[in-house]
Amino acid sequence: MPTDTTVVTVRNLSKKFCTQLRTSLWYGLRDIVAEAWPGPTAAPGLRRAEFWSLHDLSFELRRGEALAIIGANGAGKSTLLKLLNGLIKPDAGSIRLRGRVGALIELGAGLDPVLTGRENIFMRAALLGVGRAQVLPLLPAIIEFTGLGAAIEMPVQFYSSGMVARLAYAVAAHLHPDVLLVDEVLAVGDIDFQRKCLNHMMGYLAGGGSLILVSHQPQHIQAICRRGLVLQKGRLTFSGSATEALDYYFAQQLAELTQHAPATAGPALSAARPVAIEELTLTGAGPVIQAGAAVTVTLTYQALLPQDNASWGFYFYTPDGSVCITGSFEAQPRQLAAGRHQLTCFLPRLPLTAGSYLLKALVADLATLQPLAMRGWEDAPLRLRVETPEATLQTNAQRMVQQLTTLQVEWNH
Repeated sequence: MPTDTTVVTVRNLSKKFCTQLRTSLWYGLRDIVAEAWPGPTAAPGLRRAEFWSLHDLSFELRRGEALAIIGANGAGKSTLLKLLNGLIKPDAGSIRLRGRVGALIELGAGLDPVLTGRENIFMRAALLGVGRAQVLPLLPAIIEFTGLGAAIEMPVQFYSSGMVARLAYAVAAHLHPDVLLVDEVLAVGDIDFQRKCLNHMMGYLAGGGSLILVSHQPQHIQAICRRGLVLQKGRLTFSGSATEALDYYFAQQLAELTQHAPATAGPALSAARPVAIEELTLTGAGPVIQAGAAVTVTLTYQALLPQDNASWGFYFYTPDGSVCITGSFEAQPRQLAAGRHQLTCFLPRLPLTAGSYLLKALVADLATLQPLAMRGWEDAPLRLRVETPEATLQTNAQRMVQQLTTLQVEWNH
């Protein structure tokens, strides 16, 4: 198969479900009858109590590519994988697959709880269309990859969720499918298992395999995938590189939080809340900050009463808000005057690589380290974009290893 072969082609794919069980059964019976005795083609729209889980989705996947499917819960990600795996039938559109598909969609699917792990290897392989004679040469490698040891001879009903994930992934991955579908199974594994799976996926892709990954872990997506699709309520809202797709998704999430945040005329001060952060800004050469440029962080606050032992700090976070990359906290106490005032800090060099980031800040009591006011945790943080003047080899290398900060170094020759 040529390296530029398209192995998955999806065109105008749609799938709808019904929110009411009895109505769903009735619709299903009508659809079966309609297929058995074709008549005038019904309109593809929604009937009562139905909704689109996927609607008019199109994309392609080539050999050797890894594609991330990103979206909130209920966006249609798992529905897409089930359609690709043939577990459910689309209501409209087409799916074209070249080669054999291996899938890890639902934890424990295809495993018999009464059989041992070894027996389940052969049974799961049979479900994927691989006979016993083909599995026997691969059996030692599969068992070693699971890391289950003597537990491989134990019934699966006594396995933990992590052990089930190990077994299911080892079988599907070692049968050399042309397309591998993975849906959040890494989330239940330990760090060692996750690292082993990620390394295997990299080798699988290098060998010409194709991968579609559904995950809520940005680090997994960035490590494996080069392309990403963002789904929102069943519709494709963005297609691009994996990094761009994650940035878009987190920007949408942040916009929704900001949109639904209650509007207030200003910070409400009281004895219980003597200080409030009114505004947080990062100023540089323009709205887009250049990597390594000088910037100024400005915090505008209001204080009900003077604060004698206060301090403030700011922190840069990853776009999902889960990892603090770097920041600084004032170690010396300062007095905050009552009323509306500003605090500023000058950074001679912003040590962030190209990408999107969140900026959070707080004002705290230095003696107890208890926050007096916070910005970015209780409400929407400041979002900023860092870019480089041009796409350089260094920038590409940084993105490949998910590097977030830079160092000033002197290379000795």
